Amino acid sequence: MTIEFKKIPHSGIDFEVSHDGVMLKGNAIKSDKTMVTCKGRLLGNIEHACDRCAEVFTLLVDEDVEVLANDGLYEDQEGEELLNVIEFFDGSINFDTILQSELEALKSDYHYCGKCEQIQGV
Repeated sequence: MTIEFKKIPHSGIDFEVSHDGVMLKGNAIKSDKTMVTCKGRLLGNIEHACDRCAEVFTLLVDEDVEVLANDGLYEDQEGEELLNVIEFFDGSINFDTILQSELEALKSDYHYCGKCEQIQGV
C-alpha cells in the first residue's frame, strides 16, 4: 500500500498491510512538511529459528510500532534523541516497506523456543 506524502492529512489516515501472516494496522499523521508519524500495532505469527538450538517454532508477534516516515533525506538535529526514521525518495510512503522493516528488526532480536526459555530461566 503506497500513499503520496501530500495526500496524508494532519488529521491522519488509517492503514492496514499484511505479509506472511503478520499484519500492521495503524494511523499515519502528517507531523510537518516532509514527516509523517506512523503509529500502529504489529500482529500475527511468524516461523522463526530458536537462537539457541535452531529449532523452528512459531513466534507470536504483538508489538506496538512507531515509525517516522520522511520524504527525502532526513537530517537529525544535534543533541536529538535517536529516532526510528525511514526515508522515502519518490514522494510516497510504502507501508509494505515499513512492515518489512519492522519484521526484520523484530527477527534480529534474540528469541528462544519453549524448551530453551526454560533452560535460560527467561
